Amino acid sequence: MDGVARLLLVFAVGCLLAAGLLVGGAATERAQAARDATVVRAPAAYRLPSRAVWVHNSRQLERALTRGRSKNIVLKAGVYNHHEPFYVHHGNRLYAARLGRAVLRAGIALGANGGGAAPLLRGLRFDVRDPRWTLNDNVIHVWGSASRARILDTTITGHGRIDAGIFVRQVEGFVAKRVVVRGFRSFGVLVDPNNSGYRASRPYLLEDVAVSRVARPTRGSSNGTAEACFWLGSRGVVRRSSARRCGLAGIWTGSANIGSLLQDVRIDHAQTGIYLEHFTRGATFERLRVGPSVRRGVNAEWADPAWGGRPASVDNVFRDSSFSTSLVGVYLDEGTTRTSVIGCTFRGQSWAGIGNYLGLDNRFAGNKFKGLLPGAVPISLGHI
Repeated sequence: MDGVARLLLVFAVGCLLAAGLLVGGAATERAQAARDATVVRAPAAYRLPSRAVWVHNSRQLERALTRGRSKNIVLKAGVYNHHEPFYVHHGNRLYAARLGRAVLRAGIALGANGGGAAPLLRGLRFDVRDPRWTLNDNVIHVWGSASRARILDTTITGHGRIDAGIFVRQVEGFVAKRVVVRGFRSFGVLVDPNNSGYRASRPYLLEDVAVSRVARPTRGSSNGTAEACFWLGSRGVVRRSSARRCGLAGIWTGSANIGSLLQDVRIDHAQTGIYLEHFTRGATFERLRVGPSVRRGVNAEWADPAWGGRPASVDNVFRDSSFSTSLVGVYLDEGTTRTSVIGCTFRGQSWAGIGNYLGLDNRFAGNKFKGLLPGAVPISLGHI
């Protein structure tokens, strides 16, 4: 082989290797992007407002909150003790001067029968052990006038002694981002107007919210009425969030949950990953990762005569998700209507990947069942 041919050969091999590396690099980038989509972002630093009232103890904070106008309040580093909750009636915006360094030992109530909207909590750390220092046993309680409330870059701990971390009855425009909630008896985050006829004009947004350790001392003693990391009863969006060590359900949906989007959510250590109750309609669940320490990935409640024979799940879609659950991946009980499971992967189930008991026009397409245990079937029409 002469020098020119040898040079051409080396050049050709180099091009092939470069192409392979480029392809491999693109694949690696795509895989990394998929992993990043499920990484819940932690509370992060932020800029303080240029104009604000600065406080450094509970008395000063209470005084600033009672003045009858909305304002920015900056809490200097320290511990804020209070033998009752702090009340935000005027749509005030509270910031920790340094992320996580303003520690509140009491809860806070956002809202009143009338007053300012759009209150904000940012960078605070709640560490509450006594329910008497909260409103209705909730560390953060959102109600009444507090539409468009926001909770950002905040950590909330209840030590298993408080009922709920974030309890939202005024759901209009509620936002929680980069929030950590852990150690509660009934609910990590509840967003529910408690009205099945309610129709939200501004959906809530939960993004980068990590909830863990929500259970009663005797797990399951709530009999299905609590012990959910997320309890969602209205239209909203949940992105890039996680639910772990939940006494009954990672996520409960119902009440007036119509047209919601849940995306890039991880659920582990729960009896049921997602429990669809009356009424969950027109919702999309995509890119979920459920398990492995979960018994039922999804459970759609049956068409109970107590609800007029109407099913809990209608026109909902589960797609592009993975279920590594021990009993069943998705179980659609009697009457479940037009609910779809598309492009999902099932691993480790002992009974079935999908259960479809007396369903009506439910649709299944493009699912993978190669990881089922011996004796399990891809789709069962039986009752679990």
